[in-house]
Amino acid sequence: MVRAGSEDTARTVTVVWGTAPRGERYAAHRALIHAAADATGGRAGTIRLRHRPDGRPFLTGPASGLQVSISHGRGVFAVALSGSTPVGVDVETVRPVPAEALARRWFDPAAAEAVARAPHTGRTETFFRLWTQKEAAGKAHGTGLLHGGLTRAVTPRPPGGPGGEPGPGPLSLGALPGSPHTRCGAVPVGLGRYILAVAVLVPPTDPVGVELRTTTERQPQGGRQWRPRASLPKNESGKAGHDA
Repeated sequence: MVRAGSEDTARTVTVVWGTAPRGERYAAHRALIHAAADATGGRAGTIRLRHRPDGRPFLTGPASGLQVSISHGRGVFAVALSGSTPVGVDVETVRPVPAEALARRWFDPAAAEAVARAPHTGRTETFFRLWTQKEAAGKAHGTGLLHGGLTRAVTPRPPGGPGGEPGPGPLSLGALPGSPHTRCGAVPVGLGRYILAVAVLVPPTDPVGVELRTTTERQPQGGRQWRPRASLPKNESGKAGHDA
C-alpha cells in the first residue's frame, strides 16, 4: 500500500487505465480517487480532485500528499499516482494519422527520422509512442508541451518493451536523452489499440517501479456527465497540456 511521502514507496508509480466509450472523463476521475483511496487507506468519499491555475490536478483529504496525473480521450483513460515523485501519464488511441508529416512538423529531427525509418505497418505506432512520451514528460515537468515540450528528446522502444518480445510486455522506464532525471516509457495496451506512456522525475540512480492496472468503468446512470467542481482549461496543443 502506497503511503504519501513514505521513503519505501516514493519511487513506486501506480498506473490505472481502462476504456469508457462515452464517459472517459468521469471514469478517469473516479479511477483516480479510488486508486488514491486504495493507496492511502483513506475513504474515497473524503478525497476530492482539484486543479491548480495551470491545469495540473491534485487531490485533497487523506490523499493530499500524492503526486497524480490524468489522461483521457476517445473512449480511453489513464491515471498515475506516486508517493512523492512528480509523475505524468498519457494514453492515445492508435488511429490513422499522417505520422511522417506530423513528426516533421512537431518533432525534433531525430524523432522525425525515427518515424520515417519505421516499417510502414509500425509507423503510426512509433509516432504515438513518441507523442505520448512527450506528453507524459511534459506533465511530469509541469509544462505540458510548452517550453520545448514537443522537441524534448524521447526514445521509441520496440513493441513489447526493451527486449522486443511479442505482446504488450511490461512498462519499463528509461532515462531520456540529455535528461537523466526524467524516466519515461511507453507500451501498447488493449491488444495494441492504445499506447500508454508514463514519465517520472527522479535522481538518476534511484530505482523506479511501475504497477500497471486495468479497470473497466461504465457511463453514469442516465448518461449524465460528471462535472468537477472547478472550471478547467482545455487541453490544446501548445497550452499547458494537463487533462482535466
